[in-house]
Amino acid sequence: MITDIYNKRWVRSLLILVALVYSMVLAIHFMMVILDRPYVGIYTVTQGEQVSVRSVAPYSWASSAGIKPGDMILGVDGKSPAENRMITHFSMVGQAKSLQLAKGDSVFFLTIDNRVSKGALFFYLMIPLAFFTTCFVAVLFLYLRKESGPVVRSLSAFLVAISPVLLEMAANARHDSWSLRLTSVAIVFSMIFLVHFLRAYFSVCGFLLVSNWMLGCLYLCGTFIVINSCLLTSREVSAYYLQELVFSVFIFGLLCIQLTRLYYQIRTSEYSRIIHLLIAGAWIAMFPFIAFYAVPNMFIRTSLVPVEWTTPWLIMLPITLCYIVLSSTLIDMSFYIGRLGYYCAISFVGTLLILFGFLVLVERDINQNPVEVTQLGVACFIISVMILYFKDYMDDRLMDYLHPKQKVRQEALKRFLQESTTEYTLRHVDMMLRRTVLTELPMKAAGLLLVNQNGDAHAISSSFQEAGPVPVSEDKEGRIRKTCNGFTVWIKKDKNRNVLFTCRWMNPGRTLNLDEHIWFETLVSYARVIVDNLYKIEGLMQEFQNMEDDRDRIPKAMNRWLFSISEQERAHLSRDMHDTNIQDQLAIAREIDAAVRTIGHPETAKRLRFIRERILDNANEMRRTIREWYPAEIFHGRLEQALDALFRRVNLSADFRLETHVAHAPSDLAKETGLCVFRAAQELLSNAIKHARATQVQLTLTYDGSQCNLLYKDNGVGLHESAIDSLFSTTGLSGLVSRVEGMNGSISFGGPDEGQTVHGLSVFIQLPLSL
Repeated sequence: MITDIYNKRWVRSLLILVALVYSMVLAIHFMMVILDRPYVGIYTVTQGEQVSVRSVAPYSWASSAGIKPGDMILGVDGKSPAENRMITHFSMVGQAKSLQLAKGDSVFFLTIDNRVSKGALFFYLMIPLAFFTTCFVAVLFLYLRKESGPVVRSLSAFLVAISPVLLEMAANARHDSWSLRLTSVAIVFSMIFLVHFLRAYFSVCGFLLVSNWMLGCLYLCGTFIVINSCLLTSREVSAYYLQELVFSVFIFGLLCIQLTRLYYQIRTSEYSRIIHLLIAGAWIAMFPFIAFYAVPNMFIRTSLVPVEWTTPWLIMLPITLCYIVLSSTLIDMSFYIGRLGYYCAISFVGTLLILFGFLVLVERDINQNPVEVTQLGVACFIISVMILYFKDYMDDRLMDYLHPKQKVRQEALKRFLQESTTEYTLRHVDMMLRRTVLTELPMKAAGLLLVNQNGDAHAISSSFQEAGPVPVSEDKEGRIRKTCNGFTVWIKKDKNRNVLFTCRWMNPGRTLNLDEHIWFETLVSYARVIVDNLYKIEGLMQEFQNMEDDRDRIPKAMNRWLFSISEQERAHLSRDMHDTNIQDQLAIAREIDAAVRTIGHPETAKRLRFIRERILDNANEMRRTIREWYPAEIFHGRLEQALDALFRRVNLSADFRLETHVAHAPSDLAKETGLCVFRAAQELLSNAIKHARATQVQLTLTYDGSQCNLLYKDNGVGLHESAIDSLFSTTGLSGLVSRVEGMNGSISFGGPDEGQTVHGLSVFIQLPLSL
């Protein structure tokens, strides 16, 4: 029943609005307390009948009034310290209106008011208000976006619970009764809602952080602690919340254990980025407090920095949680974490130099005040790390201004790679490398050298000559070695082939800067891959040429692969011809049309129209060639339409009678089979036009079970099967045989039927419907 009511949207909306109003009311109350009541900040020590100042809280009224440890307290609100309950029971000066102090032989009467310093206003009001505003706006944003999932609801509950916590702590120091009791609620339920949120978030990803039973126990224990703290415990001053702190430490340890266990489960998946982000956010939020306040207080009884300095970092916790929920793409924190060690090492060295310079300039001994020196060192270290990260960010943003030539060099690399896809010789690679390097680097000459084991070098290009022998050193491939007049780098090194790229400086010479060096290393890596593949292709083609004498030695899979490459090249050339040549010709025709309209001489206009018609005829011829090279209908599953277009073109140019019968293609006909049928029909009909001298040609395409049957017959001069070249080819009848056999099909050649006196040729092809 309760679940059904809660699942109604208006109920959830009402609960969110009530929670927002609750947090807003608390925030307004705590701000009024902070502005109305001064934070006295005096902690006392009693020695007999004398009460003296033990310590003064930073950014408090006492700190701004110049009160120092050791000052004697003579009276509080006109009464002796022994009559003040706060001093006798809690060793502190609470809410008082006046104070009588003795400093040496002088006695001072001070009025306690709320005139605070700018630092106190910043730490006790502005930062808590900014923290509250961040959480409040985040909840309001989630509500306005109509987010209603369990992840968002638990996150909203966490943000509402934690939003007034810094304001509560500031009001707690002023002994406000609301804050003294509600701080317990904020501490306990903020931690529980955090566990609930993380459980819901990882459940969506398919991982279980804590069980329902464990979560229920946390809610039950938290409720008992809050009831005891708020209703059964008397709180008069800034309290020490022992139960709440123990409970928070337990939940923190539980989260650390469960997140560590979960991380080792998902560290190889993309979900590990979530853990990285949570760790980074929690580390930034909590590390300053733990490292610079809590731990030093435990061991040396003092802090490296005031606790107020650690509070601004807490804002990173709600920002991190909202980010992982709202963002569709997460920051790769492993990149930034990986740089942390390097930046810390640089910052540590810089901090030591700054401290050494400071101590020398002010002529101070470090033993005089080690805490202040340590504080300076910590501040310098943190600022240095932040500056390095900020520099990284600005370098990325201002890349075009800091490195104006980098984009040009990247374009040069792209051109080099694009040109390498159509060049298949070492001479072309040498030409591309030389052109790229001479354009982008301060070189007067560059070239590839072939070096034998004796060190004899031979330049690939006649325009580049190397003086003297080149020793085959032990340098690895890709390592750049400086020489007296330039530098060299091995592109390829093996027993039989050594390829060296060498460059010579312009006069006067200079070394490469960092950007140029990185760019050149990238270019050399590309060149190594290209040259290595070039030699591998050369070896493969040599092996293939050795098998060309006998087509049967070539594996069927390689046959099919080679014809697939051939078809890809045809498609590539067809697209290039359509997008460049034909479009250029049509553009010229349009320019001629425009010129004809402006020319008044009839004969010139006539000749221009004739040229225009020839250009359009050439464009149409190119279109016909494209259709032959790339039958687009087949790749869309329309074999009958492709064959019909082929038959129409044949009938326009052939001097024989063509009879065709094409059955409807089944749905499971593979595109490779359909393309093979089309190429077979295309080759047979082309052969008939060029060589057969036939008057009648028949072509029949049928389907039988899992087979595709193509039968060709003509009454021409005929062809004996022994006349077909046994060498491998991708064209002609020899290429047709290789194509069919590569498709696991069969092809047979025959003469005229039994009893006929006329010559002729018959070809029967069988192909599987699917491969």
